[in-house]
Amino acid sequence: FNADPHGGNFLLMPDGRLGLIDYGATKRLTRNERLCTCMLYAALARNDSETLFDMCDIGGYKSKYGRRDVLLKLLQFGYDSYGKDVTGGKNVQQFIDELKTEDPWEEVPDNLVMAQFMSIRLRSLALGMNHPVKVSDWLGPIAEEILKKEGLPYETWDHEQLVKYRPEPNIQKHKFA
Repeated sequence: FNADPHGGNFLLMPDGRLGLIDYGATKRLTRNERLCTCMLYAALARNDSETLFDMCDIGGYKSKYGRRDVLLKLLQFGYDSYGKDVTGGKNVQQFIDELKTEDPWEEVPDNLVMAQFMSIRLRSLALGMNHPVKVSDWLGPIAEEILKKEGLPYETWDHEQLVKYRPEPNIQKHKFA
């Protein structure tokens, strides 16, 4: 997929078709990454924080204090919404700085960074058109349907299933002063 969808990367072709350019921010997801992305959006749509925390723990996310409230806000902000219910009305810089102060992240799997980037870009585009979007409202039901078609409905995902389909993590280490 192309993780950099914005107006400058779309061309209207003479025959009316839409053309995409600039494939510098692209990624091909493995099957396990696709399944985990489906689980992520289904869990966000269901407000299933326990599954989200389990996914992060299994996936290799580590922070200094292990605060679940900070982790949940990071997940919601990165993949779903940056509404006031998530940010508390702060701007992006204030919000991220506050979370980093409260519980700095130290090890982060970067497998889904491009998906996160695409989510943020598309939400920015929608917000620019005065139409804020909560991604899980749209992708949650689609993700659940994909999981069913794969023979792995949401309800079957316990800790063992999450471990079995865990993508091979690519951990990025951070140390903040």
